[in-house]
Amino acid sequence: MQNTRINGGTVVALALAMALAGAAAQAQTVLAAGGLAELSLEELSDLPVTSVSGRPESLRSAPASVFVISEEDIRRSAATSLPEALRLAPNLQVARMSAGQYAISARGFNNAIANKLLVLIDGRTIYSTLFSGVFWDFHDLVLEDVDRIEVISGPGGTLWGANAVNGIINVITKSAAATQGTLVSVTRSSRGGQEAVRWGGRLGEAGHLRLYGLAIDRASSDRAGGGEVQDGASKLQAGFRADLGGVERLLTLQGDIYRGGDDPANNFAPKMRGANLLARWESRLADGSPFRLQGYYDLQERDDVNLFRNRAASWDAQFTHEPLLPKGHQLLWGGGLRSGADRNQDNAVVRFVPQERRLRWANVFAQYQLERGPWQFTAGAKAERNSYTGVELLPTLRAAYQHANRSTTWAAASRTVRAPARIDRDFHFPGNAPFIIAGGPDFQSEVARVFELGQRGGFGRNLSYSATLFRQSFDGLRGGSGFPLRLANRFEGNVDGLEAWAQWQPAQAVRFMAGHLHLRKDLRASAPPEDAGGIANLGNDPRNQWKLRAQFDLPHRTELDLLVRRIGSLPAPFVPAYVAADLRLGWQVTPRLDVSLLAQNLFGRRHAEFGDGPTSSVFDRRVFLRAVFQL
Repeated sequence: MQNTRINGGTVVALALAMALAGAAAQAQTVLAAGGLAELSLEELSDLPVTSVSGRPESLRSAPASVFVISEEDIRRSAATSLPEALRLAPNLQVARMSAGQYAISARGFNNAIANKLLVLIDGRTIYSTLFSGVFWDFHDLVLEDVDRIEVISGPGGTLWGANAVNGIINVITKSAAATQGTLVSVTRSSRGGQEAVRWGGRLGEAGHLRLYGLAIDRASSDRAGGGEVQDGASKLQAGFRADLGGVERLLTLQGDIYRGGDDPANNFAPKMRGANLLARWESRLADGSPFRLQGYYDLQERDDVNLFRNRAASWDAQFTHEPLLPKGHQLLWGGGLRSGADRNQDNAVVRFVPQERRLRWANVFAQYQLERGPWQFTAGAKAERNSYTGVELLPTLRAAYQHANRSTTWAAASRTVRAPARIDRDFHFPGNAPFIIAGGPDFQSEVARVFELGQRGGFGRNLSYSATLFRQSFDGLRGGSGFPLRLANRFEGNVDGLEAWAQWQPAQAVRFMAGHLHLRKDLRASAPPEDAGGIANLGNDPRNQWKLRAQFDLPHRTELDLLVRRIGSLPAPFVPAYVAADLRLGWQVTPRLDVSLLAQNLFGRRHAEFGDGPTSSVFDRRVFLRAVFQL
């Protein structure tokens, strides 16, 4: 792979080309009015979410612990990447490991290869078949094109399948019709930044198109023990989205292509390239019932020289249908097929045996919802077959009661699994015999039985809240025994917790949010102590974390936004607790030009967020200047 370090000429040329294309098409200007900023908290609570039941429903009445990061939340934050935007969700743990890599989880089990959180971008599953988790440096977005991010804590296996154990992150971008015109966004600091250019135009009478280009460069982070980590790198990315048709019949085509990494590559700054293409058809059958047919192809190549030299290609096809039933009855059913070919080249540190493997998944599901007065009952199940363990059954039962004051009390019981990935069955360390770790040929699915009780509501138009108690009872968590170590299902136990947040808007120009997450893990070996131990995939999680966010509309078209978070200490390896503050000061210079000053870790105290002692990356104050121009 050639060096892709970005220079200013590349950015200017890309911006000029996009701007000329926009002028040639005489694109419409982007509408600035009518955004989420104009909605009260009561109205925001009634916005539709789709990730809980697979169909639009009110956020207030959804029987799950769900937090929505809106496009306005993202705009009014100091976030410069998708993982940084996810810090806005109080029910997620987001830990930065290096310049471009993150450990992200819900309800515990966070580590560099966190594998119990399902992440989707516009319906496309992005976890790696290598380890059932996400390489976050693969997945960059133009943040101005994100419509909302629905973050669900807890299981979603009935709709989304295995690996939706502790939560789902569903990133939903704007339609092509909502991104017409030309946008140029530049975010720079003394240690790197990014530039994005997007153009939107019409396709015939009923179609719209969006094109974008994205350039990213990150400087290396500092090591706690001194010196640099050598994790800086650059990346170029481009993509499109086309929406053809209207409400009754809509065809969506979208895709991305990217390439990044510099010499010399390493496991903190790998060389990478990839592409994806998605097609989705939404229409109605002859009886008027809606259905959706979606397929996508995804290619990821990652070469960090000394760990993963991986090439993964997968395709996925899904069908869902909602029959027309009498009022108060709703049924959603469907099925899907997925196939993934994964090849990891041997090196001195890691070997996968066999070197190449093709995995397949197939599923059918049905979910029925009954409404009786203020009560809502949901029952569903998915049968999913995977190449390693055969058929897994993923059922759920949910009940919700909507009180007269429009608050909702809900409860749920679910069974979900984390199916084996290649790293569970085929992983060997080091790369040549004699091995210290010699795979896990008998490793089975990790099973969770989850019980939840939640309350969501508000007081008037100015205060909304959500609180959820949960118990997640696990069997068959990954561990190891013997020598050489064999990966197996060696641990069990419970994870209990409380997640709560509230938003308060005392005046039209002021809004506050507070969130807290408490987690208690009681995990133990399911085998005798002398036979269990070695490697355990039990995560490194804080007992408590809280977040405070404030937004102020100031005179002269100026905005001030602040996010303060305190993350408790991590036990093993030990990482001290820290408090960090991110600030944004924004000014709307003209209706088409916004300028912002972004400050991350405003307090300036160097801290590690994840890692092991002196070898971990530490982060201190970083200041960006952002300019967004829309034509």
